[in-house]
Amino acid sequence: MDPGSGAAPGRGSDTTLATWRDGKPGPVSLVRRMRRGDVLRTDFDRWLASMSRDEAGSIAYFDLDRTLISGYSVFALAMERMRSRSVSLRRMLSSMGVFVGYGLGRADYHDLLTTTVRDLAGETEQSLIDLGESAFEQRVRDWIYPQARTLVQAHRDAGHPVVIVTSATRYQAEPVARALNVDALCCTELEVEGGVITGKALPCFGVGKLTAAEHVAHGRQTDLSRAYFYSDSSDDLPLLEAVGRPVVVNPKAPMARLARDRGWPCLFLETPGTARSAA
Repeated sequence: MDPGSGAAPGRGSDTTLATWRDGKPGPVSLVRRMRRGDVLRTDFDRWLASMSRDEAGSIAYFDLDRTLISGYSVFALAMERMRSRSVSLRRMLSSMGVFVGYGLGRADYHDLLTTTVRDLAGETEQSLIDLGESAFEQRVRDWIYPQARTLVQAHRDAGHPVVIVTSATRYQAEPVARALNVDALCCTELEVEGGVITGKALPCFGVGKLTAAEHVAHGRQTDLSRAYFYSDSSDDLPLLEAVGRPVVVNPKAPMARLARDRGWPCLFLETPGTARSAA
């Protein structure tokens, strides 16, 4: 039986051994080739064991939404704005259409950013800080994957600096970064003048994530060839392809197929509040 899967391999699946060694799959961590989508599913505990033996000096980069947390942080922020009645119902419904479209893959990041920045223009930065903290306490704290906490701590124990690199804004990401005690945060920054959001932004998305990660690595006198990057999204391919140890987390079907084709480890973290499957 595949440890952690709760089911024995059936017809159409095979069990093989794989993990990262010198940036390539090697024989350490148990992987199951699942029938559905033919996905390579890496055993979490054995991944931790293989990672803990890795050399010091590596950096562990993590995406935020659907990688460290089970939902989209922008949705939590929007719901908190609605709860606090700091935005009109009409504006909220318009924004929610974009948020839902993004979650379903029918709207892209630039649509989402444009909508978010438009809605936040004119707000005070302090109000956004407070909103982000409230959204975290009301929703996002409970969205953090328990296994993500374990994974972050394992990297810290191995001597790896841990960095969140996300397209979310600081107001969404900073409470999570603090809760997980990470070493650095790279995120989309909103322009602030006189304590007020102007409606302009510096995105951390796609190639922008790669640039941010390279800046962190340079500051620590290392490079990305020894780095890990955990992400669920094909939007993050520039950084996934640049690091020595790309790891796909909780992928949707297209990303799962890409991970299979590239031979990348694929972790499926358990949704917060669910019991772990028996071995």
